[in-house]
Amino acid sequence: MPKAVICAFARTPQGKFRGALSKYSAVDLGTMVVKELMHRVKLDPKSGVIDQVYIGQVLQAGSGQAPARQVAINAGLPYSTPCTTINKVCGSSLKAVMIAASDIISGHANIVIAGGMESMSNSPYFIQNVRKGDDIEFSSLKSIMTHDGLTDAFDGTTMGMTGEIVSSEFNLSREQSDAYAVRSHALASAAWQNGWLASEVFEMEELKSDQGIRIGTNMDNLANLRAVFKEDGQITAGNSSQLSDGASAVLVCSEKTAVEHGWPVLAEILDYTTTGVEPKRVMIAPVSAVEDLLEKNDLNIMDIDILEHNEAFAAASVAVQMSLKVPEDRFNVHGGAVALGHPLGSTGTRCLMTAINALNRTGGRKGIVTICLGGGNAVAMLIERK
Repeated sequence: MPKAVICAFARTPQGKFRGALSKYSAVDLGTMVVKELMHRVKLDPKSGVIDQVYIGQVLQAGSGQAPARQVAINAGLPYSTPCTTINKVCGSSLKAVMIAASDIISGHANIVIAGGMESMSNSPYFIQNVRKGDDIEFSSLKSIMTHDGLTDAFDGTTMGMTGEIVSSEFNLSREQSDAYAVRSHALASAAWQNGWLASEVFEMEELKSDQGIRIGTNMDNLANLRAVFKEDGQITAGNSSQLSDGASAVLVCSEKTAVEHGWPVLAEILDYTTTGVEPKRVMIAPVSAVEDLLEKNDLNIMDIDILEHNEAFAAASVAVQMSLKVPEDRFNVHGGAVALGHPLGSTGTRCLMTAINALNRTGGRKGIVTICLGGGNAVAMLIERK
C-alpha cells in the first residue's frame, strides 16, 4: 500500500483583518500559494502531473463558481486538472490533506495539492427574505463572516460564547487565558526572530511576516481589555484568535513518486480522524479526536513530540492541553492563532507545516495536528517526521 508523504509546503504571511493583505481576494491568495508551492519543487504547472487539487474555503460567498478550480487555472495548471473546494469550517484545509492522503494510499493519485485560503476582510454581506421593491437598509444586512464562519447554525451561539462555555466547564480563570495569550505571542515572536517560521512563508510586497504578532504583550495590557461575549466573562480580543487573511498549501505524494522526482520527504501522514461533541462544546472536541488517534495507533500522549492545536481561543487551548496532559515544551511551541491569526479555510495546513517545522527544530518524530470546527466536530492528523 502506498505511503502518503508531504514533500513541500508554503503559505502567505497572515494579514490582519482589513490589513496588509485585504486588497487580495481569497482566490488571489490561494493562487499565489499554489504557484509558490510548485516553484519550491521546480514543478512545471503545465506538466499535467498534478492528479488533484483540494482547496478549503469557508467564506465562499462572492468568490464565484468553483474557487479551487479558479486557483488551479490561475496558477497555470492544465484545464484537465480535477479540482474540489472544501468547506469543513476551520478544519477545511486539514480535511483537504486527509482526502489527498486517502487518494494516495488508495492508489487513485500520486501527486496532490491540498490547502486552504480565506480573505475574511473581503467576506460580503447578505440579506434574507427580501422581495422586489422592498427598501433595504444597511442595518438589515448580515455579515457572511459572522453568519457562516463564527456562529453556530443550530442555536445561534457565537464561537466566542463557546469559548466562555469551555472556560466555565473547566473552571478556568481570566488570568489563565491571558497568560496563555502572552505565551502565544512570545513564542510566535521568538519563532520569527529565530527564523523557525521562515521556511513556511514567502515574502510579499505588502507583508514579510505574520501581521498579528504583538511584541511585548503582557498580563497588564491584556487585563485592561473587556470581555466581549458575556458580562463578567473572560474572552477578550486579546486572548482570542485573530480574524485574518491568508492561504497555505502542501504537496502530498506517494513516497515512491517523491523519490522518483527527487523531492524531500518532510513527513509521512500516518493516520487521521474526525470526531464530534455537542455543538456548544466544540472547543473541547479536539480531545476526543486526539484520543481516537492515540488509541487506534497504540500510542500514549508522551509518544507525541509535538501537538499543534489551533488556538481558536486561549481558553480552548488551555482546556485541551490540560485534558490531554501535554507537556508545555510539546504544545504549540511556535505560538498559534492567538498571535499568528486564523484565516478560517487556511488554518489546517498552516498548523500542519508549523508542526513539521517544530518537529525538525526539536528533533521530534511524531506529531499531531488538531482543530475544532463549528458544529461540534474536530479533525486530527498524526504525522511522522522523516
